[in-house]
Amino acid sequence: MHAWTWLLQRISAVLLLIAVGLHIGFLHFSNTGEPLNYGEVVTRLKTPILMVFDILLLIFGVYHALYGVYSVFLDFGSGKKERVLVFAFLVAGGLGIVGFGIFGLLYTAGSL
Repeated sequence: MHAWTWLLQRISAVLLLIAVGLHIGFLHFSNTGEPLNYGEVVTRLKTPILMVFDILLLIFGVYHALYGVYSVFLDFGSGKKERVLVFAFLVAGGLGIVGFGIFGLLYTAGSL
């Protein structure tokens, strides 16, 4: 199983590079003239494709980061009990972060 999760982390790294580049390019450099204000950002965020894009960016980022933390933990050669406990803690924390992030995006866009 470790080989699949390792591969998924590498895939998420490539997707993050592309997604962050697109996010910055589209949301921060596509505006000509005056800087964006909060209302314009919310208007852009209400676009369904951008909402899905931001949620996927959040999921890929959290997975990539937490699997990196777990990989560092595995390098310490801990026992099975500790690995399961740390894995459960990271999964619970990751789900909490993703849930909070999705709630924040939806709340900001006025969907909640």
